[in-house]
Amino acid sequence: MRAEDDDYLDELKEKVLNCFIGAATASGARLEYKWDEARYAPMRNNLTLARLFRQNMQSLGRGVRLFNPSSAFGSTDMGNVSQLVPGIHPIVAIAPKDVLGHSPQFAEAAVSAAGMRGLVDAAKALAMTVVDLVANP
Repeated sequence: MRAEDDDYLDELKEKVLNCFIGAATASGARLEYKWDEARYAPMRNNLTLARLFRQNMQSLGRGVRLFNPSSAFGSTDMGNVSQLVPGIHPIVAIAPKDVLGHSPQFAEAAVSAAGMRGLVDAAKALAMTVVDLVANP
């Protein structure tokens, strides 16, 4: 299960467990379960890093949209990392908006010229962001 924060995840786990218990009781089945204790923590974007990265992407001629974390999220351990050290999780467009990640169309875009440009521009912008931070701590 996934949730935007740990409190809501705990609430969801309780609701799901109650569904399991109800189904087991209604069907006469025996229920055994074990929750995996590993969790993906919510992403904590560092605003300074995000601002610098955005400026650097714009300087490379890339349009930048603000990412709304409540519009979509997945499972990544970058959230766990960002709880300990400053971080960002930029997403660079390499395909039309209607192409979903992890789809065959996205895989094609990833190995296309647009995919390579996105990779190179993102790497440049990240490197530029590091230089900005070192030059102006």
